[in-house]
Amino acid sequence: MSNRINFALGFHIHQPVGNFESVFEQAVKDSYKPLIEALCSHPSIPFALHISGPVWEYFEKEYPQIFDTISSMVERGQCEILGGGFYEPILAVIPPDDARGQLEMMSDYIYNKFGVIPKGIWLTERIWEPHLPSLLHDADVKFLAVDDYHLKAVGIEGEKLLGYFITENNGKNLAIFPISETLRYTMPFAPVEETMAYLRSIADDSGKRLVVFADDGEKFGLWPGTKKWVWDKGWMEKMLTELESNSDWINLINFSDVLEKLVPSGRVYMPTGSYFEMSEWTLPAELSYDFHKFVHHLKETGELERIKPFVKGGFWREFLAKYEESNWMHKRMLWISEQIHSRKRKLKEHTSDAMKSLYRSQCNCAYWHGVFGGLYLPHLREGIWTNILDAENIIENYSPIKPLTTADIDADGQDEIRLSNGELSLWIKPSCGGHIEEISFLPGKVNLINTLSRYKEGYHKLLWEAQHEKATRDEHSSIHDHITVKESGLEDIIHYDWHTRRFAQEHFLLTFTDCERFEHTDYTELGDFINQKYDIIEKYSKKENTQVLLRRDGGIHFEEKNFPLTIEKRIALQSPGNRLVISYEIENKSEWREFLFGVETNFSLLSRDDPQRYFKFPHESLIQIRPGDRKTFIDTDGYEIVDESRKFRVSCRGHFDELWLFPVETVSNSESGFERVYQETAVIHLFRFNLGRNEKFTTEIMWKIAHL
Repeated sequence: MSNRINFALGFHIHQPVGNFESVFEQAVKDSYKPLIEALCSHPSIPFALHISGPVWEYFEKEYPQIFDTISSMVERGQCEILGGGFYEPILAVIPPDDARGQLEMMSDYIYNKFGVIPKGIWLTERIWEPHLPSLLHDADVKFLAVDDYHLKAVGIEGEKLLGYFITENNGKNLAIFPISETLRYTMPFAPVEETMAYLRSIADDSGKRLVVFADDGEKFGLWPGTKKWVWDKGWMEKMLTELESNSDWINLINFSDVLEKLVPSGRVYMPTGSYFEMSEWTLPAELSYDFHKFVHHLKETGELERIKPFVKGGFWREFLAKYEESNWMHKRMLWISEQIHSRKRKLKEHTSDAMKSLYRSQCNCAYWHGVFGGLYLPHLREGIWTNILDAENIIENYSPIKPLTTADIDADGQDEIRLSNGELSLWIKPSCGGHIEEISFLPGKVNLINTLSRYKEGYHKLLWEAQHEKATRDEHSSIHDHITVKESGLEDIIHYDWHTRRFAQEHFLLTFTDCERFEHTDYTELGDFINQKYDIIEKYSKKENTQVLLRRDGGIHFEEKNFPLTIEKRIALQSPGNRLVISYEIENKSEWREFLFGVETNFSLLSRDDPQRYFKFPHESLIQIRPGDRKTFIDTDGYEIVDESRKFRVSCRGHFDELWLFPVETVSNSESGFERVYQETAVIHLFRFNLGRNEKFTTEIMWKIAHL
């Protein structure tokens, strides 16, 4: 008997909730449509196809004819549709009831569109946790595919990977298909001959060996350089033709058919994991860089494959520890899920709308960051917040939440306080500077503090190497193997924040501190109020006024001396009119006399240059100030923020000796290269005053949020 190999082929197509419609359009034009049409024109090639809910919805809206093409391939047995969580959640980190609901939503959708019930799923980002077999078995899922790295981590390597395996949890079974790392890197990045040579090298005369390719459809036209390589230069057509012409020894087979025709290679228990690159991205900055260089060294010395089972980076959930903003977003999603499930009887027919928004808010992309992942992209975070707040708005309209609630939302062991009037929702964090963690305008579905701090990232060192060593890449190499810089001088704008960028954060500064030094974090912070605990003195909710009074007995610290200082901060939500009023009383208990006191706020405006989003300073200038402008104003009484796109206005009133305004920008890495990204605009309200011992300074700032 001649040598043969069984080959299972799969494609995964996804775009995040909240992504620009232009990105969906480009993806369809450059990748999805030509891929589906190319496979349709080769009916003898079976394959599996997973399409996430956001893309299915886009197809329905803009490309309904794609359903006909896919239907024809399903009917002739060529295309096996895979299920999964409809809005591409990470199943392991959402409530089990929501996970089952998302899986059922996708299964029902596929059945309604194509008349089939999927037997297997696409596992989002291949993020595996050992309890998943129970959840998936109960959802009638028979199989899924993970990277072969998951199995290498437990000692299954080489020829032992050429098959499929059974895993279980509490006796509930699931079939596991290992995705070939070699094929992930040759398809489509290497000439077709290299893939064929590899397939030939693993074929044998048993007819029982199986190799799996299952990866992102975006690799076939949307990734940098791949459109020209895959379509213009004919890589895809040549690949499909070669597979057809070598059918005497390459047996193309769908996953479900594998379960019927081949026996499993054995039982396996995999540790937590994702694809190998993810384990680098989730590590802290210094470790991430060291891990990257270590892996690069192992590749250069040819040692990586031999010791890869012992090489392990981080765990996906560590993103929730690495980025405070990700954790807050995730825990707010969990809180909304709990509110919906506990109110289903009261919400009645509105439950389904709230659940759909909840499911959309569980889309994974904005919760993490690497070459992929969208935490650094404000519009993707906006997509999550829009849906969290849409669900919350439904709850407030039909089963209102108490105006004053206390709960440990972010799971740090210390309570947060929620003030709400049904339209405006505030979350206050007494344990960390008493700052306001979230200001959400529910009718507009907008979180005004959808912000991101400037974090140190391991790849910032790689940016320096790219700028100074002129790193190069092959035009159709894998994203993971190249460094591209989208503009020169990016290393000069990298600055790091030592605290999260939120709202109502109190600074004490040297009197000569200026805006530029503050923006670059090149200044001396005298006070100990930003991220330290405030005591809750009182909290109450009365008609049209819900408020909390916080106090910290802290101080100024300078040249190894301590100067006691007390701040009382009253945060009030007043109705009607959606007014947020913050009152300060600062008592000096030392000999320090001259104060520069700053109240930091940060506003998420999504774009530094969008003409529909701007600041107005009525008493200073008639010129509209862009979110990306840097400005200093002296002796001003307030300002307005206008967002014509999202249709709201924020009006601020108070008297400020100075006011600083500047954009907060990050330098991040993505599939298209290193780039500058606008995150938010910081507004620092400054007061200059002198206080003798036991004297007090008081001031009040009011913000009003309204529809345009």
